[in-house]
Amino acid sequence: MLLLALKNLIRRPARTLLTLSGLAISTALLACLLSFGQGYEQSLHVELDRMGMQMMLVPLGCPYDAAARVLKGRALDVSMPERALAAARADPAVAIAAPMYAAAIPRLSEGRTDLWVGIDRTTLLLKPWWKLTPGSHWLEGPDSVLLGSDAAEAEMRNPGDLLYSPETRRSLRVCGVLKRTGTSDDSLFFVKLSTAQSMFHHPGRLTAVDIRLKDPTLLSDAAARLQQTPGAQVVTLTEMMGTFLNMVGAARSLTLAIALVALAIGALSVFNTMMASVLERTREMGVLRALGISRLGVLRLMTAEALLLSAAGGLLGTALALVGGAWVERAVVPFLPLAPRTGLPSLTAAAFLDCASLISLVGLAAGLYPAIQASRMRPAEALRLE
Repeated sequence: MLLLALKNLIRRPARTLLTLSGLAISTALLACLLSFGQGYEQSLHVELDRMGMQMMLVPLGCPYDAAARVLKGRALDVSMPERALAAARADPAVAIAAPMYAAAIPRLSEGRTDLWVGIDRTTLLLKPWWKLTPGSHWLEGPDSVLLGSDAAEAEMRNPGDLLYSPETRRSLRVCGVLKRTGTSDDSLFFVKLSTAQSMFHHPGRLTAVDIRLKDPTLLSDAAARLQQTPGAQVVTLTEMMGTFLNMVGAARSLTLAIALVALAIGALSVFNTMMASVLERTREMGVLRALGISRLGVLRLMTAEALLLSAAGGLLGTALALVGGAWVERAVVPFLPLAPRTGLPSLTAAAFLDCASLISLVGLAAGLYPAIQASRMRPAEALRLE
């Protein structure tokens, strides 16, 4: 039965290939959607958990945009006074307050932008997972720089090498290189806080203060107090998580609607292919019925064709998702807040089974009516119509 169904599909290669293409694109879109959404949410939780803080102070403006830029290692256009750090450290609920000043340096000739971040030793308390490569040591003097792993590769520098920044006209000594973390830290240039403020002519200014509380249950009270800090505003990681996931949920709903439309188009293509096949093979159906094949046999034959068609489209779509997932990621990631640097699309076994089951049901449903119509043909009428 399956061999006969396969031969029938091969008889019209152009039409079969067009139908397979529609099904494959629909399946690939759905698979990427499922895997990308799950991967983003899981990575977002991991990324925020590894920040080692519960809240941050950022300059006045849109707090979520500012927080997302800081967390992803992007420069802000505004800054806040350094007294915001003193206010955070004076709050009784604050255990650690780590200041930061970040500035971007475009490298147009190389097609990239370097981000320089000024920090102090309290950053190590928030990021205990930071590890240095052999021969490295922590920032010591005003002319030392600590490189993320990607930054070190881009600059081709090792601990002890000189690094000259022509934009700031500053020569620095590479004191160390961070081992790869899988976060935005890998691409950053770290210097002392006072060095960054001096390099970019913003003495006494900060772009963020990362805060860890003594007790997370004190979050609301601490946020209310620190919200009164002049020139600064508070954003909590819990609020950021909810906001980002709401944004992603809205985008995912839109993409899901597109995927469902694509699946509907795929179902219509299967329906059209099977109906055309039934109409073209009227005499064949009549001969089969005249030879003794039952209505159930004809129904099984046409259903097998629909299932083969949808299964092949599902397999092609899965392969397309595996190959094209990286392209989808590159297209989508720039528009996602706090998108992790690691690969997001991960076609799990569960996602594969969900897509395969759905496309099989779609193919079966689309091919069922043509199969029923074929099984109802009377041999004499079929031969007379032909």
